[in-house]
This record gives sequence, C-alpha cells and structure tokens, in this order.
Amino acid sequence: MPKVFFITGAGSGLGRVAARYLLLKGHRVFLTDYNEAFLEMTCTKHLPSVIPAESLDNFKWSAMDVASNDQVKIAVDKCVKEFGTIDVLINNAGINSQYMRNGIRMDEVPTSDFERILNVNLVGTYRVSQHAIPYLENTPGGGVIINMSSCRATQQSKHGEAYAASKAGIEGLSMAMSVSLGPKIRVHAISPGMVDVRFEREEELLPDVETIRQDLYRDFQSEYAPEWGYGKSEAMHQSHPVGRIGKGEDIAKWIEFLSVTEGGFTTGGTYLVDGGHSKVLSYPN
Repeated sequence: MPKVFFITGAGSGLGRVAARYLLLKGHRVFLTDYNEAFLEMTCTKHLPSVIPAESLDNFKWSAMDVASNDQVKIAVDKCVKEFGTIDVLINNAGINSQYMRNGIRMDEVPTSDFERILNVNLVGTYRVSQHAIPYLENTPGGGVIINMSSCRATQQSKHGEAYAASKAGIEGLSMAMSVSLGPKIRVHAISPGMVDVRFEREEELLPDVETIRQDLYRDFQSEYAPEWGYGKSEAMHQSHPVGRIGKGEDIAKWIEFLSVTEGGFTTGGTYLVDGGHSKVLSYPN
C-alpha cells in the first residue's frame, strides 16, 4: 500500500535520491529543504524528467529550515493538507562546515559553529519529529520515523567533533524515541558509509570550489561531481568488501524496507549501510 513520506533535506543529495526512488515505487512524497533553489530545481526540473506523467501529482514541496519551528509547522501542515496525513518521516537534513575540511582544530573553531551544526542535525531531527508525531501515530499499521545518522557517529577522521557529536546524538535519540513512541510509531536510524551523491544537485547553482572552501560556514558536501564515483580511486572502491563505494539507491532501498516491508517487529535500531568498510582491519603500512 502506498505511503506518504515527509523528507527533509530533499532538494539535493541523498534526500533527492530517496524522493525519486520512493516516487518511482508508487509512494507519495512531500519534499522539504532550506535551500530553496535546490528544492525548486529538483521539483520543477529533475523529478518531472524522471517520474511518469501520471505520477506527477504524487509529490509536493515546501521550503523549510529544520532550525525554524514556524517553518516546520507550516510545512507539516501543508503536507497534511495536500496528502491527508504523514505515514513516514525521513529526518535527512544535515550540515557540516569547512572547519572540518580545512583541518582546523576544535580550540580554534568558534563554539557557535558546533552549536549551529547540532541545532540543525540533532535538534532539527527532534523538532520535525515533534510536529509530525500527531499524524504518524494515527497511521494504520503504525507510523515510522527514520533518522539519518552516519558512520562518523562511531568512526572519525580529525576535526569532525561537531558532526560526530550530532550523529552519535541521533542514534541515542532514535533509541529513546522508539521506547517513548511505541507501539504506535516505530523509530529507526540508518548510518550510511561512503555514499557518493555529489552529482545529485545542480552544478549551475553552486559557486566554484575555491569559494566553497573559503566559506567556513558552507556545508563542504556542497561540492559537485558530474557522475557517480567521479574522482574516486579504485583503491577506495576496493577498500569496501562489496567492491565499491555506496550509491544513493543503496540507502533509499533501506528506507523503503524499514518503512514499508519490514513487517512491524523492528524499532530502536541503527542500521550500518557501509559496504562492509567498517569491518576491515586497517593499520598504517
């Protein structure tokens, strides 16, 4: 039976892949993103080019910053007005900053940057869930919340304190939510490994790479690649036991499984989807 999905951070990247995948599977999707340009391009150009004409009424959208209580309420209300309910919430919106990419140690990073990332990634997940719960708990068969974590919740390179803390927090939050919201709502966390979705955005809407790097408050994942795997070495692919890095569809399939076909006896878990990379013992030569 088709479900109504509410997806945050759906204007580009993994959120856009998930929206497209679910629409092609016959579900209805409400897309939100704080980047209005990305969202509009996705909904007026990209999706109409890949979704069958008879399914174009199955998606609606609204600009929304997960850090704004008012904007979240407006978007949730609009989704319910358009589709009647919310069956599945995908808390996918997340940011990072160039402080990590530029290798700046935490004692030189303003605390405001740490707070900004947690406010979007972690508090934003909490905030959107609060507004969606009244609708999710009335879904026949039970509503579902899927919170997007990251392998960086348990593995880390240098200078990623804020992002790691936000994602580890999401995993703890998901566990607690599953206990508090059951049995009417099931809650899962998905922890992707290296998943290349750089091409799932419009190049013309991005500044040049040097401009991105110089803006310490810009999400460093906003860089662009023309196709999946572009610039990634064969060694990088082979460092994964499955023989390749991830694709957005690898995560989208887990989203549909946990929200539609899982069967209703799973909640509170975190699912690591990383091609086996975390299981490889690796020491410097």
